[in-house]
Amino acid sequence: MNAATTTPALQQHPHPAPHRGRISLFAIWFSILAGPLVWSLQQVINAGLAAHSCYPHDEPVSAPIWSAMAKGATWVELIACLVCVIGAVVAWRSWRRTRTERSGSAHHLIEAGDGRSRFMAMVGLLSSSLFLLAVLFAAVSFWIVPGCGG
Repeated sequence: MNAATTTPALQQHPHPAPHRGRISLFAIWFSILAGPLVWSLQQVINAGLAAHSCYPHDEPVSAPIWSAMAKGATWVELIACLVCVIGAVVAWRSWRRTRTERSGSAHHLIEAGDGRSRFMAMVGLLSSSLFLLAVLFAAVSFWIVPGCGG
């Protein structure tokens, strides 16, 4: 096949994501990945803070050795919540810019593969929102479970 025979076929079928230029690739991937990454970091950092504060040596202690452990963990929780909210806002803005990407029902668009930018923006919105809930649940559990076994 040469270029002359493929060009008319390409012109008949427009790009499946015509509004892809309205949002940046960074915004899409940030909104999708920010929540899971910050939740993972929150888990690792707070587990490390609690473990070192309660088990500084071979034997556990009855009270944390670092008096500011609760404040440090609270800051980690707040930053994680903030990053998830920022991810959700970025996804919402991306979805608003691409929501009219294709007309038709959801079933038709799924079968045709159209509206990829809009779909990825919605995935980012769901990801950020669900991981915000996960961060909040982890924060609540951090405060409900007594520190250092007591």
